[in-house]
Amino acid sequence: MLLKVVTAIAAGIVAWLVYFVRDLISKRRKLAGLPQPPMKNLLLGHLEIAAECQTVFPRGVHSHVWADYIREKWKLPETFYVDWRPVGPLWLFIADPELSGEFITTKQSLPKSQLETDYLELFLGKNNMVSVEGSHHKSLRMMFNPGFSANNIMTYADAIVEASLRFFDVLEKKAKSNELFEMEEYATRLTIDVIGVAVFDADLQAQKGLHPIVQHFRERVQIMPAADRPFFWQDVQPTRPFRLWWNNRKLNAAVDAELNKKIQRRAKDLEDEAGGIVKRKKKSIIDLALNTYEKEMAMGQNIQSGDSINRITDSSAVPAALRQDLIDSIKTFFFAGHDTTSSALSWCYYLLHRYPETQRRLTAELDGFFPPGTSTAQKIRQDPYIINKLEYTTAVLKETMRIFPSASTLRQLKSKYPANHTNFTDPRTGTQITLEDTHIWPAVYLINRNKRIFPRPMEFIPERFLPDRTPFPDADLFKPAGKNAFQPFSVGPRNCIGQELAMIEAKIVLALTARELDFVLEFPGEEADPQPPIPESSAAEVSEETEYGRGVREGRITPKVIEGHRVWQTLKGSAKPAGGCPGRVYLRRRG
Repeated sequence: MLLKVVTAIAAGIVAWLVYFVRDLISKRRKLAGLPQPPMKNLLLGHLEIAAECQTVFPRGVHSHVWADYIREKWKLPETFYVDWRPVGPLWLFIADPELSGEFITTKQSLPKSQLETDYLELFLGKNNMVSVEGSHHKSLRMMFNPGFSANNIMTYADAIVEASLRFFDVLEKKAKSNELFEMEEYATRLTIDVIGVAVFDADLQAQKGLHPIVQHFRERVQIMPAADRPFFWQDVQPTRPFRLWWNNRKLNAAVDAELNKKIQRRAKDLEDEAGGIVKRKKKSIIDLALNTYEKEMAMGQNIQSGDSINRITDSSAVPAALRQDLIDSIKTFFFAGHDTTSSALSWCYYLLHRYPETQRRLTAELDGFFPPGTSTAQKIRQDPYIINKLEYTTAVLKETMRIFPSASTLRQLKSKYPANHTNFTDPRTGTQITLEDTHIWPAVYLINRNKRIFPRPMEFIPERFLPDRTPFPDADLFKPAGKNAFQPFSVGPRNCIGQELAMIEAKIVLALTARELDFVLEFPGEEADPQPPIPESSAAEVSEETEYGRGVREGRITPKVIEGHRVWQTLKGSAKPAGGCPGRVYLRRRG
């Protein structure tokens, strides 16, 4: 009897395996004729290429580097498939911003990929603004849009200046002590101070010590599944679910405590306003979100203009659903806000040292608006809109984020949200591209290396964004095809709500620090200021035709360089500089 049971189970397993293999091969055959790298084995798909990528690139590198390598090595068009099944998804990569906008992100905005939503819901909570869909997303955007408007962000300029001056003081001390440190760490503390003011109107003093929100966020990043490892077996930790649960309790409690303090301050402000005391114009993002929520509730209750609106002045009066929306949204703002800006600033300091002519041009522009001997901080406090006139500074930031983009979006067809288009024709190849059964990645990294839009994409050339100074006047960047080519904050209805804050903050920080500080990359135990040659592409860099490429493929050289940079992007929630962008800072001699 036992033998029959075992035989039946074994037969069932064999039958399932036979069906699974046949089904997988059948699916692979459907890709025949579609743009993709070579598939030597219908059973393995493109997994052999994954093994190659793991050989030629440093461990932990962001997977968008793999995508660009695959496209460049096999000269693939701007839309192509990569099949990691059954251990990963069938990817559809898109390097054409027009096709992406038309069918994926803007005119047709597809739902977020399950891969993205699962990760972000685990990281930030189920009500985070990035992964929620439909009416819930629309209501959250409506509630928080006023706080993130450009005009409201400008009211924080004084606080951004103050945080930037603290940042400068910290780096000046490190310059005098010649300390080796991680730039990204201190840029993160700076941006947390700014976000604290913007969200809560509170000084979190992150540059003086670790605030509990920051501490718990960092712990969470370390506990989360490693997004830089493409296959699940590379990162198995049985205790992770409990550790994430416990960390989430502490993180939510820390955010909730700051939210309650904010509501108490708001109650006092509303009381003062009712008593005729004129308050300052600056309103925190939470203030304006609660104002919007209260007005929406009043409209729903048909409260007429002039009648009293129920105001939230006691933390115990916050409805449970609203509180969870607020907590998850605040976590999203802290995560997305500090990651994007801190990484961009770190990359920017690194690139300004490597490209001294760009540094000189940036200095010349800043000297023109803030002459030596005058107070840059005071001028920005008096007229914060002056930073909008810094065209070259803005171009430097854009070019930094083009080479090192912080984030992308993943999309997917879902039956709950019917799409008007489930396929399209690539106009450059005439190929019919299907969206079904794929995870769609309109990868910003790939778009930013599209040569018809960004010629010589490996090079740091801020002038490419200035129409009157660009060395590439015929590039598609200045044609309708390039309208949405630069998208570090995504595009369409799901674009980043905090992009104005990120850009304004970064420009103010550079205006106050870039002329005085010189950051030099240095990894512990290695020679300072490494400047490997900039290749034509990542594929050319690790080609067997180069000594470096042969060395890494033969195992004689440990891969440490990507696109000519010793510091490269790794995925820890977002794309961050590997090793925290370590180095030393020096004071520049002026005059």
